[in-house]
Formats: sequence, structure tokens, C-alpha cells
Amino acid sequence: MIKTSTLMLASLTALALAVPAAAQEQTRTRTYEGPNVSASTTTTVNPETGTATREREATNLNNGNTATSSAVLQRTETGATIDVVQTGPQGNSRSLSGERTRTENGSTFAGTATGRGGETYGLAGSRSRDGQGNSQASQSVTDSAGNVLASRDRNTTRSQGQVSHSVTKTRAPGTGRPPRARRPRG
Repeated sequence: MIKTSTLMLASLTALALAVPAAAQEQTRTRTYEGPNVSASTTTTVNPETGTATREREATNLNNGNTATSSAVLQRTETGATIDVVQTGPQGNSRSLSGERTRTENGSTFAGTATGRGGETYGLAGSRSRDGQGNSQASQSVTDSAGNVLASRDRNTTRSQGQVSHSVTKTRAPGTGRPPRARRPRG
């Protein structure tokens, strides 16, 4: 026969109450106040619905320009969907939307992206792994006419204690890597 003690009942009650609390929506906000910028990020995760959202805003304190970003990740039966919208200080927006689908040995991704100038791109990717430690991943970007603008393939194979790793990148003529924004130094 099991003896019930007050301590045991209190522990079980706390455990029973903690389980639903763990599945509740959680929100975290982080802020930054600097000499030139004010920024905040709010992240909300709801394990019950499988939704995660992130809202960001940054304001240049010298001129008042504000940039925002909004992202929503929604878990599905077969993977997840993602929607991201970024708006720059001049009001130009770009977006990305897609779905990742789990497969037997990995996952695939299919989506679209829209640039600040309104141009539309197709996005595709896949990754897989077998039980022997071999893996592959590939990504591609196409324009609205279906032409491949850039692609990347990676293969890793393991055999007799040796690891072989290869990466192949292609880029359509005239489609260089976009310049990265660099912060001024000093």
C-alpha cells in the first residue's frame, strides 16, 4: 500500500499544474536603446497551436527612419510554413513565403520571394541523410520565367573511414551576388 503524504500530494499537484502551463503561449520582448538606434524584438511561441511569431522594429534616432520585420512560422502535419515580410525605412517591402515538408530521410522546401522592386523569385531546396552518414542538400533560385539564377548542391559521403565533401555552385551570367550592406567604421 502506498502512503500518501502532504509533500507527495503537493509535488503531484505542482506537477499537474505545471504541465498545462508549459503548453501555454509564451511571449518575450527584448529592447535595445543605443545612441543612434532604438530597437525591439517580440517573440511569441504557442506550442499548443504550433505557431511562432517574431516582430522587429528599429528606429534611427537621428532621422526617425524605421524598419520593421514580421515573421510567422506555423507547424503543419507534414512540416512547417513560413511567412516573412520586411519593410525598409523608405517603405519598400520584400517578402518570403514557403513550406518545408518532411520526407522519409530529410525535407524539401518550396516557396517564393518578392524583392523590394517587386521582382518575384522561386525558391526550392531539399536535404536528405541515409543511415550510413551520407547526406546531400540542394538549393535553387529561379526568376519569374523559371530560369535558374543560382543553385548550390552539397554531397557528403562516408566510406571506409574516409569523408568526401563536395559543393557545386552555379550562377546565371549577369547575376552576381548582391552587395552586402556594410556599416561605416569609426
